[in-house]
Order: sequence, then C-alpha cells, then structure tokens
Amino acid sequence: MVTRHYDRALRRTGVTATQLPILAAIRIGAGGSIAELAHTLELERSGLSRDVSLLSRKGFVRSRTARDKRVQQLELTAKGHHALTRAYRAWEGAHAALQSRLEPNELEMHLEQLRRVARAVKSLSPAR
Repeated sequence: MVTRHYDRALRRTGVTATQLPILAAIRIGAGGSIAELAHTLELERSGLSRDVSLLSRKGFVRSRTARDKRVQQLELTAKGHHALTRAYRAWEGAHAALQSRLEPNELEMHLEQLRRVARAVKSLSPAR
C-alpha cells in the first residue's frame, strides 16, 4: 500500500518508487556496475538488471565502458537527471502527505522498526 501511494505520486515522472533509489544511487556514483549497484542497494542482481534495462530503454540511464574494459559504468543521461529531479520532488510531496496523517515521529519509529527487521534478516542470510 505504501509503495502504491508513492507510485501514484510518481506516475507523471515516468519513474516508479522502486526505480527512484536506483536513479539516485547511479547519480551519486554507485553504479560502477550492476554488481556494485546491487550491493549498494541490497537488491538481487536479476531484478536490478531488469529495472536498469527498463530505465535505459526510457533513456534515463546509459552504460559506457569503464577504464577496466570488462566493466560497464552506469550513468544518468540528461533526461535521467531531469526525471530524478522531478521524481524526487513528487516523492517529497507524497512523503509529506503520509507524514501529515501520522503522529509526530511515528513514521520514523516504524521505519526504524523495519530497519531492525531488515538487519535481523540480513544477519541470517549467507554472506554474498
């Protein structure tokens, strides 16, 4: 339900709630490769590859050969930078709307609980 809330807000930007952090991570340079990006975002490579491929088809992301010719470096296109800016503004509005429905600090409290659950699950997983 929360993802749908953000997706509705992002609809006009051409970016989904799951694609927004991918674009942001590539923007800050975490897209040295799909493997690096997957590690940074703690996502499975196969699903991430599909999302990056879709973002590439939309013209938001491109890959270029890095110094190490075996590695493809991910980067945002000008269209991708514009989409990220618009999507982030839309996300901020959706986030503010959600926060306005909750008690002060309630959202942060729930997010911290989710982070604790994620850390616990991660500690049970075999090392990657």
